[in-house]
Amino acid sequence: MSVPPHMYSFAARHKRFFKLKECLAENDQAFCSGQVVRAHIVSRSQLSQIARNGHVLAVPNETIAVMKMHRTGFEATEVGIGDFSTLNCFCAAHDKRLFAPVEDVPLTFSPEQLALLHYRAMIAEFYQRRSQSDSALSELEEDFDDPRKFRFAWIFEASLDAIDHLNRPLNRMRQLLASRNFGAVASLIVRFDNPPAVMAAGVFRPHYDFAARRVQKMIDRCSYVGMHLLSAEGQAAMAFTWLRRDTVAEGFVRTFASRPHEQLASLAVQCAFEHIEHTCMSHTWWHGLRQPMKAALLECVRRANSLSYRRSPRCLSYRLHYASWPVVTLNFF
Repeated sequence: MSVPPHMYSFAARHKRFFKLKECLAENDQAFCSGQVVRAHIVSRSQLSQIARNGHVLAVPNETIAVMKMHRTGFEATEVGIGDFSTLNCFCAAHDKRLFAPVEDVPLTFSPEQLALLHYRAMIAEFYQRRSQSDSALSELEEDFDDPRKFRFAWIFEASLDAIDHLNRPLNRMRQLLASRNFGAVASLIVRFDNPPAVMAAGVFRPHYDFAARRVQKMIDRCSYVGMHLLSAEGQAAMAFTWLRRDTVAEGFVRTFASRPHEQLASLAVQCAFEHIEHTCMSHTWWHGLRQPMKAALLECVRRANSLSYRRSPRCLSYRLHYASWPVVTLNFF
């Protein structure tokens, strides 16, 4: 099934907004220098550890690709590590200066590294939601009364809502970094005895926890949780991050920690596919999954890209054994 021509036109217009370049590192743009660069949310040094010939596997997230897959089926395809998880949201100077403690030294999940990972994921979320709202608004301004454009009104309102919820914790993170108060970011670190196979980075507003209980209502002032599924010392490792004293976020993370250890790797993978847009995997791991497992994970992505999707309370309940990575350590910080 082909994509209608008018939807191709929309996708081309929509794509422009995700190419807009602006450094979001500081409110005072006078501190910026150099061009805005395509900053990685998952660093190249991390991606190279699971890449084959410079490529990883990921489900495409560009608008036209999503439109096609809604008609033909969702699938994972190769993407170069130079292109995966890149956004035009930092100038060269800020990207280098701010994230050198993450990019230029081994990942140990130090307090500074955790704070920077959380901040970068929040900036990425803000950039994406603002680009979505600007794109939807441009469509509405052309012919607001066209009944076919109800979806753009929904996207615009949903994106503005997400931006409103994100503004306060993002500004708080800017203050914490400026004062080097890295300890204000709390975390759960899980280290696995297995080489990395899946990588993901982002923040999200959890609806339900790993015990199938409602965490928060989206109409309230929402809590954000960061997820960073990466590599540390050559082994898979995962960090959940949140602002300390956020009891909603901490409660969500504690339901993950309370699950049986043999389920944690699979639940981490499941959470990444359910909530984190910037998720990729190695060829070996993906091709080693049975078809029902691939189908279940791809269905998570398909639902997340549907305007009609309403998450089930069991969206993060243990279902399938996606990964057999023994837990070495699990610690709150």
